[in-house]
Amino acid sequence: MRDQRGNQRGIQPRQVRVPRAVAPQRWWKRALVVALALLVLAWASAPAVRALTLVGTWPIRAAPDASAAGLSVRDVRFTASDGARLAGWLALRSPDAPTIILVHGFKGSRADMLPWARYLFAAGYNVLLYDSRGCGQSDGWKITLGSRETDDLIGSTRYLAGLSDLRAKHFGALGVSLGAGTALLAAARERSLAAVVADSAWADEQPQLDRMGSIPIGPLAVPVLPYEPGLVNALIGADLSATRPLAVVGSIAPRAVMLIHSADDTNATTPLAGERALYAAAGNPKAEWIAPSGGHAGALSAHPDEYQRRTLDFFRAYLGPTG
Repeated sequence: MRDQRGNQRGIQPRQVRVPRAVAPQRWWKRALVVALALLVLAWASAPAVRALTLVGTWPIRAAPDASAAGLSVRDVRFTASDGARLAGWLALRSPDAPTIILVHGFKGSRADMLPWARYLFAAGYNVLLYDSRGCGQSDGWKITLGSRETDDLIGSTRYLAGLSDLRAKHFGALGVSLGAGTALLAAARERSLAAVVADSAWADEQPQLDRMGSIPIGPLAVPVLPYEPGLVNALIGADLSATRPLAVVGSIAPRAVMLIHSADDTNATTPLAGERALYAAAGNPKAEWIAPSGGHAGALSAHPDEYQRRTLDFFRAYLGPTG
């Protein structure tokens, strides 16, 4: 049966519901909430990202090319005093010559120290270049900002002491940047290091710690959550604030220390004032050279003749003749 309008009785016409348009303001509000949440998440996680970036290194690293070294080297493997496995090159000039150990800088490798190795080897010294932990071909995925790298340098002296084809057991060290502070810290613990050259050394890690309190955004320094120092300490297995060459440089005496710094070093972690404090705290014998230019760790490239003369005179005076 159908009613007068032709509809079948008992069956209602289909109601089609037309959705109401969502007000544009509601989408903007949702987008704003999401953006703010992401911003807060980025702000809260920034210290963790920075801590991992500061100490982490690539797990897969290319092997350095010994043929490009420019001097005769042999591959060596040895362990740090805490057991970390390290890789390096030994350039043996004479079994009766002193040996100088070269310590590279922040996230570098032994190849960075070849300019130093070449002139020291030419002057008659044996030279050991090695990759610090977490760098080059040495084990590890992180550096420790000088707190554990001291064990690497100490392990290198013990490795050299055990070599049967190295009769002279007279050891010195030359470190650059992070390696400079490492050399000072190691020499304070290892008595077999008779002479140490620290080029562009850091006095302590306070500048690094100060930077952890904020993140730079343009001209602004935005405060962040204060957990980064604790996370860095957990990652490196040490107290970064206690990693202070300034506190121990005086105990190296009566072994010799030479400090080199460029007058125009603008690196925040190695101000010239830090070198001045280190030199004042060091005992005798000590020497310093403030290069007029070169920037951070650049005195050798800026003033090669004077750099070589000064460091060779220092090593000859305190390590003895090369034979």
